[in-house]
Amino acid sequence: MVRVALLGAGGIAKTHARALDAISSAEIVAVHDISIERAEAMVSAYGGRAFARAEDAIAEVELVYVLTPPTTHRELVVLAMQAGKHVVCEKPLAASLEDGRAMVEAAEAYGVKLMVAFNMRFKKGFRYLKETLDSGRLGEVYHFWSHRFGLGIGKGYNWRTDPDLMCGMAIESLSHDIDLMRYMVGDPLDVRSTVFESRSDLPGFDTDVNAVFTLAEGSTALIHASWSSHLGGNARGVLGTKGAAIVEGPGLWESRYLRIKTEDMQHEERIVLNDPLDLASYVAESESFVTCVDQDLTPSVTGQDGLRALAISYALHEAHRKQAVISIQ
Repeated sequence: MVRVALLGAGGIAKTHARALDAISSAEIVAVHDISIERAEAMVSAYGGRAFARAEDAIAEVELVYVLTPPTTHRELVVLAMQAGKHVVCEKPLAASLEDGRAMVEAAEAYGVKLMVAFNMRFKKGFRYLKETLDSGRLGEVYHFWSHRFGLGIGKGYNWRTDPDLMCGMAIESLSHDIDLMRYMVGDPLDVRSTVFESRSDLPGFDTDVNAVFTLAEGSTALIHASWSSHLGGNARGVLGTKGAAIVEGPGLWESRYLRIKTEDMQHEERIVLNDPLDLASYVAESESFVTCVDQDLTPSVTGQDGLRALAISYALHEAHRKQAVISIQ
């Protein structure tokens, strides 16, 4: 049984708590939040003890989930690692490259695992897409795209638009799309992009990104996302020399269909996924990470993956600012 501490008891923490509660090999034994009332509410629902100090919660466990805004990740992650604990960190890894590098370096220095919660890798539709790509049915892949539109921010308080906490959509939510691109087709070599704010009521918060990447051997990738569209929809796909495959659905997150057509098929194959952003992918994610701790395995999503996604976010910001093609180191 792997004992788990949750640092943060807000919205995403509730989802992770529900997922962990569904796993027989994990037990939530400690919860910390800047609001002790929130921590106590979490404990009343899922067990464990509420702690006013993060250090005290960390001392109780083998695995720490850091589920706070990105600007706070470094302090909590390093604190847990100094105590010899493995860490699952919500995406993005951090709000700054300096913080992200420090976290990856700390994992190496203290000999612990740093896992990043890129939940999209664990959704059924994207796993099918990856399996299709890896099977070779599509031939040599020469293009990947990710389109995602919807109203990502509503009215009222949200930490994402709090001037003291925000890092913008291109760093926070777009990390999902960037990681999926890397998962499917590998690291990009360079990027050109447009990043802009389209909501006057959210000053300083970028809501829209259009980025074009060069990949190895002349292939390309496109990420186009908006958190201010009044129509929702999403699609991720690959084009290959022998076929194409698309996962698509309504809204920002739901995957409803996988469509495949290869050169030897008269008609396309359409698979009904019914893959919303529900608890299933979070359970699969946590099962994977808990197993890595329990059996001392290498995680499928590491701190290096989080750092690469963060570096790409910063590169596309630089490309927009300079109106130039920026190499990604």
